[in-house]
Amino acid sequence: MKNIFLALIAIFAFTACSSDDDNQGEEQQISQSHIVEFTTGSLESWVSVGLTTTLTLEDGTESTINSDFDYTQNIVSIEIPENTASFDLEFYIEDSSQAEMRFYGSVNGVNVHQETINQQSYQYQYTFN
Repeated sequence: MKNIFLALIAIFAFTACSSDDDNQGEEQQISQSHIVEFTTGSLESWVSVGLTTTLTLEDGTESTINSDFDYTQNIVSIEIPENTASFDLEFYIEDSSQAEMRFYGSVNGVNVHQETINQQSYQYQYTFN
């Protein structure tokens, strides 16, 4: 009876460990790229707008990307690739005009974060699980 009880404990422990390992792998995998965009109203061409993003990839490498503002569409954006572990960004707008920030999945369009910004400099950080 004692051996059967120990065998059952061993089976439950193995099953629990196996399912935990599987779930962790699924949580860490990003199934789509993401977009972060800042949209403004009409701006004069002399108004400086910038977006600097530092990506930390799953392998630990980092890269910094400076995105250019499109004055015809009043938007600046960056695509966050699937193999990204985390990112830090800084948005700058010279005259503190209002901007709409949206962070969403590029395939499913589901918002991760969205807000209105009324400040000259704005920082945002995100870590994928």
